Amino acid sequence: MSFAVYLSTLDNEALVALLAARSDVRVEPVPRGFSQLAQRLSGPGSIVAALHRLNQDTLAVGQAVAVLGESATVSAVARLLDVPERAVRAEVDVLFGVGLAWPDAGVVRLPDDLHNHWTADIGGGPPVAKLAATVLVDDLRDAVAAHGVAAAGKRKSELVAALSEALADPRRLATVMGELPAPARLRLEELRLGQSGIMFGFVDTRSRRSDPTELLVRAGLVLRTNRQPQVPREVAVAAWLAENASGLTGRPEIAAATVPAARVRTAAQAAARETVRALSTLLDEAGRTPVAALKKGGVGPRERGKLAKRLSIGDDVVPLWIDIAYAAGLLGEVPDGYAPTGAYAAWRDAPPSHQWAVATAAWHELEHAPLMRDIDDDRELPPPLPLMSMAGGMRRAVLRAAGDGLSVRGAGAAVDWLCPLHGYPPEARDEKLAATVREAELLGVVADDRVSELGAALLAGTDVDDVVADIARRCAPLLPETPCGVTLQSDLTAVVAGQPTVAVARLLAAVAVNETRGDAAVWRFTPASVRAALDTGWTARELLEELAGVADRAVPQPLEYLVTDTARRHGHVRVRAARSCVVADEALVAEILHTQSLAKLGFAQLAPTVLSSLAEPDRVLASLRAAGMAPVAEDESGAIVVERDEEHQADTEVGVRSRTRVSAFDLAGSLAADPKGEHAPKSDTVALLAKLNSRLDDAELALLSHAVDHQEDVLIAYRDKNGSRTIREIRPTQIYGRWLDSYCHLRGADREFTIANIESVAPPR
Repeated sequence: MSFAVYLSTLDNEALVALLAARSDVRVEPVPRGFSQLAQRLSGPGSIVAALHRLNQDTLAVGQAVAVLGESATVSAVARLLDVPERAVRAEVDVLFGVGLAWPDAGVVRLPDDLHNHWTADIGGGPPVAKLAATVLVDDLRDAVAAHGVAAAGKRKSELVAALSEALADPRRLATVMGELPAPARLRLEELRLGQSGIMFGFVDTRSRRSDPTELLVRAGLVLRTNRQPQVPREVAVAAWLAENASGLTGRPEIAAATVPAARVRTAAQAAARETVRALSTLLDEAGRTPVAALKKGGVGPRERGKLAKRLSIGDDVVPLWIDIAYAAGLLGEVPDGYAPTGAYAAWRDAPPSHQWAVATAAWHELEHAPLMRDIDDDRELPPPLPLMSMAGGMRRAVLRAAGDGLSVRGAGAAVDWLCPLHGYPPEARDEKLAATVREAELLGVVADDRVSELGAALLAGTDVDDVVADIARRCAPLLPETPCGVTLQSDLTAVVAGQPTVAVARLLAAVAVNETRGDAAVWRFTPASVRAALDTGWTARELLEELAGVADRAVPQPLEYLVTDTARRHGHVRVRAARSCVVADEALVAEILHTQSLAKLGFAQLAPTVLSSLAEPDRVLASLRAAGMAPVAEDESGAIVVERDEEHQADTEVGVRSRTRVSAFDLAGSLAADPKGEHAPKSDTVALLAKLNSRLDDAELALLSHAVDHQEDVLIAYRDKNGSRTIREIRPTQIYGRWLDSYCHLRGADREFTIANIESVAPPR
């Protein structure tokens, strides 16, 4: 039974569950019919994403299925691993449930790419029965004798049968390998996994007698075929079994968290409110002045330090907020760096539960740890540049394991079982785990070694289609809206309680200077800050009315005096572009001429009330303001120039390039209604791509044609004319002859790709 036929036999509940587990196949364009669904589920990118969710026991059973091939029944797998059949059945059902295997008359089948991947991990060559055809009879006789079997007088076919029988007991072979000296065991692993051991033309000049390979040949574990050493399949399987000698261990014991839930709730709520505040502050600031980017992209350490100082947050956590804002589509690229996207305004006005849900959902799906960004060639990859990492897989595995009131640290100690494919050595693994746990604490997902109620809402929401809405609904009682209160004080400060609204944030940013941030932020009014508001077009009356409108009491007299007095003096000095011309009354002109700090502007008096300078008008304005004056600019006609406080915004939401996902329920319904995909819309682009590349299957052609027709992102495996293979995320623009014009995210520029050289296609990450 083929994979497609098996999928078509699933009942609606099982199909919906499978589609929910493999969310990448629900990205538009969705599969049309079960044949395309089987192709999408069998694609390398989709398989890799599913493999990262497997634990150590499920992985071991899957590899055993690959080892056994056509004879991979549940009972055969149980015998191979020496474990009870019920334990194997449980893990096989997991593989069925996530679409990584299917049953066929009692045999467990795997997609071809997955079978090849797992058998390559096990290594070795063909079985002895196939390998022996190119092995000399004398070498076969020596190998048989090495295993204690009489070999004298036997013909080649009899020797092959005897050696096959001798190698059929993997447990005995594991014992033999365990008795080998360390150099021989290392050499066996090199040969099994395809490492020649000869690098850069170096040849070992030692005698064959001292070569570990010779010892392996004499032990009957390696055969020479055409003078090259080969490890038989049976020996490779025995070596793999020795590495997995513990069999199926079951989930490790994880201690329960001991901290009371009430204490966890309080800490998590405070962290969640701080998350929303930090993101709002960062994005408000980026709207006023874009966050400067390095030439190669990303926000460098120096700019992050400046941000941390301006925003009163730790510079070590700035990468977290930048990465989250970008991944959530709230921060995007502009010519000068990074600024809020169009989505930010709606997010800023949303309830705290929705704001937090957007941020944590984006963080949960990140593949790296923002607080432990990887280093490439001794250089940091600065946020928000994307990078490949398994920290995200470890994060999700640990949170899932600890989600039932268990210790987060205990789950982290079991990460090698929970996420066996992370691939990190212990030190790097522990560093990334520590970083991701700290991130969870900063967001309020974890507090005091326990997944909080907010964290539980996040984990529950990740299993549904409308993730953000579900998380927001679940955590709304825990993050109620708190009214913003502004208290104007006689010491020329304003205390803001709660999360400031957009209007309050803009007003205070225009007329005051922030001194402290948090649940009770303090803003201070100064002559310079009020003058800055007047420079951007505010009048004293408007400022006082707006302040009175947002405050919970009348404007204090000292603040009223400050605003009116600054407004009274505002504009008495005017700078007219001539390059430059300063117009003021005689007393002020005399003061300017005698101010030491202004001497570098080289003023010359043209008339009792007129000065000229060789400096640009902007420089003259800035210098006069620094000297404590309140000048305004004039244009060539003498009209006052109002300095606009421009808000910067990114054109597109480049942080999130993913496509729309169809719900698992809806996709299951459409597959049931059209199991063969007969009613799928026809596309001329599909037909053209099929002519130019015969290796892509129907599902891959549908993905690529959709990307071309809608100019959306797609992931391709590409082999160039030199034979180099790369994975590229591209945005196709048009088909030109036999080439595909595209924007390549890897290179950050337009590139042409030969369509025939595209080896596979998958949805964007």
